[in-house]
Amino acid sequence: MRHKVMLMSLTALAASMIAPATRAADGPTWPPAGVSLYGDKGVPDISGLWLGSQTGIPGEQPAPNRGPADGRPETYWAPWPLPYTPAYKKIADERAAAERAGVALADTSARCRPFGLPRMLVSKVYPDEIVQTPGQVTIFLNSTVPIMIWTDGRGHPKDIAPSFNGHSIGYWVGDTLFVDTVALNGQSSLDSLRHPISDKGHLRWSIRRVAPDTLHFSVTDYDDEAFTEPVTTTNIWTRKTDPRWQILDDASCFENNSKISDKPPEDGFIKF
Repeated sequence: MRHKVMLMSLTALAASMIAPATRAADGPTWPPAGVSLYGDKGVPDISGLWLGSQTGIPGEQPAPNRGPADGRPETYWAPWPLPYTPAYKKIADERAAAERAGVALADTSARCRPFGLPRMLVSKVYPDEIVQTPGQVTIFLNSTVPIMIWTDGRGHPKDIAPSFNGHSIGYWVGDTLFVDTVALNGQSSLDSLRHPISDKGHLRWSIRRVAPDTLHFSVTDYDDEAFTEPVTTTNIWTRKTDPRWQILDDASCFENNSKISDKPPEDGFIKF
């Protein structure tokens, strides 16, 4: 009998968690007072499918098939040329020379590793999904690991291990979500052009809904080891509502990566 009562209680709890956002006669209101399923109370709804821009080099034509799938123009970092320290200017020049020779140095995607930040905020090819839940905004990125932004008032953990995406916390002011990201491992790059960064990078960025279907991602990288001053850019994301954007080809790096596989890439899939 005791086990039967426990089972009934668990069943009722599960039902209350998936029930509509109204008060049932015998259960609590969900969402709880003060928050909504779209995020913190009173903030704009930025949930949905969005596509941003690629960063490019001022004055240079973009490489064929390198930009976003909807063909929008590139955005740029400032100041330009990038204000590298001597050590990182040498790394950047080595990567550029290798690129001209057909060798992609420091290409994490070719080695089936996460793309990382800030690259995935400013180098967009396919749409990403933003999901708002109480105390958290999550960006589910195409073919790599998601970005989790904690908006519940917590701080950065002490002695956190560095990672490709680091640790992000944020807060809302009006229509803008301000984000602080630390603990980046420096193994990613500034953008898809593989401009180098260090493991001392500290990102301050914001997401502002400037129109119902337009977001401005303003990103500043404070990296005293790689740059002599902060570098910044604004990437424009637009909402994609056509159902065709919701169904993309598989993008398994291990399955279709010609650099690490003996078989040629299959047609119909993203090629690395």
